[in-house]
Amino acid sequence: MVPGLRALAPQLLIAGVFPVIGYALLRPHVSSDATALAAVLVFPVAEIVTQRVRRGVFEPIGIIAMVGIGIGLVGAVALNGSAMLLKIRESMVTGVFGVICLASLPMSRPAMFYLGRAFATGGDPDKVAEFDARWELPTVPRRFRFVTAVWGVSLVGEALLRMALAMTIPTQAFLVISQIVNWTVLGGLLWFSVVSTRAGERQVLALLETPQA
Repeated sequence: MVPGLRALAPQLLIAGVFPVIGYALLRPHVSSDATALAAVLVFPVAEIVTQRVRRGVFEPIGIIAMVGIGIGLVGAVALNGSAMLLKIRESMVTGVFGVICLASLPMSRPAMFYLGRAFATGGDPDKVAEFDARWELPTVPRRFRFVTAVWGVSLVGEALLRMALAMTIPTQAFLVISQIVNWTVLGGLLWFSVVSTRAGERQVLALLETPQA
């Protein structure tokens, strides 16, 4: 339902580690934090474009990241070179997605169902139809709502923590600590989702194999 940690390793390196190194090398040679932060955005943009070329489509995480980059750049220009929106751009987007997850819980199908379908099917119509059919299996709706609730609460909490860090510690320290927070939360959520999915599949199989009275 979600990408594995191995698949995310290149994203961690390019979009997580390279910007930190690039900022540290570039900052002494430019006039402001905003300029250095804007320049190192080349790394996440390059990673997103590479994924687009390899897979032929923009993945949901890539789309979310591009929205955040756009918000940060436009905000920096609008606020006369302020670096704050560039620092919290990811937090704003993940926080909004967390709110969307929580708001989708009472709807017919929660947000993580659609995100999971996007990752699992790649947009293939036959796979989409097969994935949609899983919703009718026992325990599946409850499991998707629980996973969505966990993602929503975790992402909102992570966004609030990173925003607080952005406003209270120096930019260099923020870049390092925020990436640790971000990837720790994301890794924990992916682990939880994988474990939950496997446990749910076993539960569904057990229920389907149980003779009906």
